[in-house]
Amino acid sequence: MQTSEKDSGTASTRSATRVLTVLPDFPFPATTGLHLRMIANLELVHRLGCFSALLYFSTEGREPAPVESTPLAQICDDVRHGGRRFPHSDFSTISLVLHKVDFLARGALGLPGKSYPFSMSYDRINAPEIILAEARRVHADFVILPSMLMHYTVGLRTQRFGVIIDAADVLTNLTASFLKTLKGRGGRLGLYANYLASRTQERVFLRECTEVWTTSATEAKEFLRISPAAHVIVVPNSLDENAIQPAHPSREPVVGFIGTYSYAPNLQAALFLAEQVFPRVLGHCPNAVLRIAGANMPTDEATKLRALKNVEVLGPVADSGRFMNSCAVLALPVFIRGGVPLKVIEAMARGKAVVASPELVDGIVVADGKDMLVRSAPDDFAAAIVSLLGDTSLRDKLGVHARATFVRDFSISSAEALLRRNSELARHGASRDCYLPPKMSSQ
Repeated sequence: MQTSEKDSGTASTRSATRVLTVLPDFPFPATTGLHLRMIANLELVHRLGCFSALLYFSTEGREPAPVESTPLAQICDDVRHGGRRFPHSDFSTISLVLHKVDFLARGALGLPGKSYPFSMSYDRINAPEIILAEARRVHADFVILPSMLMHYTVGLRTQRFGVIIDAADVLTNLTASFLKTLKGRGGRLGLYANYLASRTQERVFLRECTEVWTTSATEAKEFLRISPAAHVIVVPNSLDENAIQPAHPSREPVVGFIGTYSYAPNLQAALFLAEQVFPRVLGHCPNAVLRIAGANMPTDEATKLRALKNVEVLGPVADSGRFMNSCAVLALPVFIRGGVPLKVIEAMARGKAVVASPELVDGIVVADGKDMLVRSAPDDFAAAIVSLLGDTSLRDKLGVHARATFVRDFSISSAEALLRRNSELARHGASRDCYLPPKMSSQ
């Protein structure tokens, strides 16, 4: 078990609000937007002056780095490894079928369960007991859980721990989008079971939490529609404005896309870009190159993409920032919304010219034609890319405005200010002697 602890015996540490953050994966290296949000949330807890304990789980094929070699040593007071999640591929067929039946039955009846579509691998290793034991060990005032594990709230609240849910996605809407977009590809009944279970999970457990952190006002409105009794506050995806600075403009005609391709919408976006958009771009800019970066690209799809003219499939990249900086234009045609993807925020922070789908930027206050270009149809998407490749002044103008919008709305400093105004974490420090978690509602 990888462990890192600082001295927690000083008077200042004992008097600080004590927070245990639970992460479904080790956040370094930050290969996805979700990893970047994990890191930002830990930084925010640290900035609020809390005693910050971290309990992380690990995933198959991704070994945790030594804590001392990462910024965790500076922003966390205590770090522990909770174990490796059970690989989804190791579930037997009968087990998966039984889970789907349970999701259908409980979802249709609106009954709470012990396992949910995105938590199965953690439920299987008794993650609720591991988290509860760790919360007791560090004497946590609050436990921050990812939304996929929100059904662990009841056990924690019974033991009088405050619970904050970090909701990067509205699971009800995400699974509904999968059901709609992936229809006809098989497994439709399974997708419907996931939708019903996720809907029930959010309806039942969000109301039991001290507060819910969500990425935008759009998501906040959805959560309140699903669970009107929930205490929802907006904590945008954010990055450190001092650590990420605008890049030097790239003059090479490189169009870039980055994502994790085990997430179906990212794979669909890469295929849409390479097969439907980029041939139209080459008709006007024959020297342009499309670079597709990121992990978990299926072998067959990677082979097909590499056969296309001027398309390069890079696979995983160690530094997403260096990749983005090498591109003249970032093209992000992701048509299923799952929170506010940090690839957009990082591109804005780096002052890059972006062409994005309307779904991807829904909930972000950005101006089409000022901060970025927003397009849908293949012809329109291609025309926007061509206009940017041919006009360096337009690229630079969009990048400057995008950076300013990032600093205003998505910098770590702006997120900290929001939390100080709205979160129990900030209020609790001033009144911890009289604080009691809100009474649980009956089920």
